[in-house]
Parts: sequence; C-alpha cells; structure tokens
Amino acid sequence: MNTICPLRRSLCWCTCQELLGKKGPFLVLSPLSVMENWRRELECFAPTLTVLCYKGDKVRRAEIQRGAEAQDFHVLLTTYELCLRDASFLRRWKWKVLVVDEAHRIKNQKSLLHNTLTELSVEFRVLLTGTPIQNNLQELYSLLTFIQPSVFTADETDDFVKSYSVVQDQPSLAAELQSVLEPFLLRRVKSEVAVDLPKKTELLMYHGMSALQKKYYKAILMKDLEAFGNDQGNKNRLLNILMNLRKCVEHPYLFDGVEPEPFEMGEHLVEASGKLCLLDTLTELHLKAFLQMEI
Repeated sequence: MNTICPLRRSLCWCTCQELLGKKGPFLVLSPLSVMENWRRELECFAPTLTVLCYKGDKVRRAEIQRGAEAQDFHVLLTTYELCLRDASFLRRWKWKVLVVDEAHRIKNQKSLLHNTLTELSVEFRVLLTGTPIQNNLQELYSLLTFIQPSVFTADETDDFVKSYSVVQDQPSLAAELQSVLEPFLLRRVKSEVAVDLPKKTELLMYHGMSALQKKYYKAILMKDLEAFGNDQGNKNRLLNILMNLRKCVEHPYLFDGVEPEPFEMGEHLVEASGKLCLLDTLTELHLKAFLQMEI
C-alpha cells in the first residue's frame, strides 16, 4: 500500500525491503540542498545499502549512468529537475520504491513532474511532506492520485473537492475524510515525538531604522508620489515601491551602489541596519548572561 510518511520511516522501509530480499532499486527524489542529508541518513540507518547520488553536469551524469548499468545498486538519489531532464534514464529500471521528498512539488496532477513520475515503473510510492495536506483539497487529491491511481482517479477530482468542501464546518464529514486518509497517511505529531518540548513563546520587539535606512526610505517614497493616486494602473508601481521599502528596512546594502567600497566585513554591516543593531545587542546580552552562568 502506498503512503505519505516521514523520512526515517522511509529509510526503515527501504531497509526492511532489503532484509526481505528485495534488493531494490529504490529511487529517492529530493531538493539538491538536502540530497547530502539523505546520503548521510542512509549511511547511518541503512549502511548495507549501496547509494548512488545522481547529480552533476551532463558529462558527470553520463559517467554515473554507465556505472549504474554496470553494477548493482540499492538506492539512487536525484533531484526533480534531473528527473525531468533524464527521465529516459530513470525509465530503464523497475523501481521497488519511489520516495518523493517535499511532495508538494507534485500537488498539481497536470504538472510535468507529476506526469513524468507517474510514467515510471514503481511498485511502492512514498510521499514526504511537512506541509499540512488538508490545506487544499485539490492538492490533497493530486497526492492521492499519485500514490493510489487505481482508487483515486483524476476524473473524480471535482467530485472529491465538492464532497469535502465544507469539511471544516461538519465534524462528521471531517471524520469521514480522516477515515479515507488513514490507510495512506503516517502522521507524526509533536505530542508523540517531543513530549517535553515547551510551548512556543513569541516576543515581538520593535526597532527603529538607521540614519542610512531613513534616508533611502524617504527617497523611495518621494521618488514616485503619483503612484499613490487612485488610478488602477498604478498598482504595479505601488507593488514595486513596497518591494523596495521592504528591502530598505531589511538592509540598505541590498541596493546596488549603497555599500561603500572596498566591500569588507566590519561593523558598518551592523550599523547600517536597525534590525542588525538590535540583534547585535541581544547577542551581547545573551553572551554576557551565559558567561555569568558559567562563573
């Protein structure tokens, strides 16, 4: 049965499959930024598995392809982009397990990635997502059509969305939806894994702007006063002004030509931003308190 579940449970599944004699191959798709983390986790939790990291330029990927065909491997790690680019290579295998990290990438069942992955020969599909899957019923159904296309057909998308459109207002309907999802969903909640974790405390602190920020903030507002009229055509100009104001309050050096040469690290990076001045003060206070605790 296909499912949506966390990373380490996916690793446990791959390990169990290997122990049961199913040597793979297993395909894992993830953002490039976390591919190395996948490799480390596999090395830690499933050290008996042979892992290939499919990435690099065209020449490097061609070398990996030749190596993959010449020797057995258990897991192939790659990205969504390379999956689309080299789909013909991935179609050569009958994958025992397909794991899609950041599964919201296939929330649109009409997208090229969704269709490309559907065309792969896969026995078992696992979707990993930290995004609440009930946020959008259409996106939820798109994930369901991917993991169990024989049950959740694309033609029934509108019927599904219509049936559960008022789920938030009807507890009985919510319970029904939960029962539909239960066979496919492994959900980890804070009460299960972090019992001792204290409740989040938020402290809102206001800060002013540096003299440099005030200078550019005023200049941005005064530059295009006509944009503040009622003309509908000024909407894009207002959005552009808003974007520049946000950049200004983040840090004035985000604008070209503002940071003085020779572009060296120093206190001027902190002093130019009111937010960084506040963070610098908080860091000093935290360090002072920490040192006093050690004494």
